[in-house]
Amino acid sequence: MRWIPLLLLSLLSACVAETVERRRPRKGPIKEVGFVDMGGGSVRYSVEGWGWFVAGRRRHALRLMRKNCGGLLAPQILDEYLRQDADIAYAGEDIATNLYKGMDHFKIAPFQHLTYECRPKETPK
Repeated sequence: MRWIPLLLLSLLSACVAETVERRRPRKGPIKEVGFVDMGGGSVRYSVEGWGWFVAGRRRHALRLMRKNCGGLLAPQILDEYLRQDADIAYAGEDIATNLYKGMDHFKIAPFQHLTYECRPKETPK
């Protein structure tokens, strides 16, 4: 029974997506102007692993997009592409501890990239 929480934690760690670029929506100075900039950005997630892990990562990426757009706007995917990226640690102390290894701390893996813009939600007919 003690292994169940560990299993759940390992499954949750597989559902990770990253925000690469984020432009938050900006409202105008007065209410009648509406939005000056609708916002948008780019997210990525790894496509390595089992299909249900990858599906969980995609759901998390879509959740990040909706969170950036807020309640009044919805994300619209403009471009979706697969690219080999380096998955490395960017924090200074992580790089310093792995620097003596040379290029071994770089992991090249396929990542799905989603570029999106925030658009007004469509009203149901």
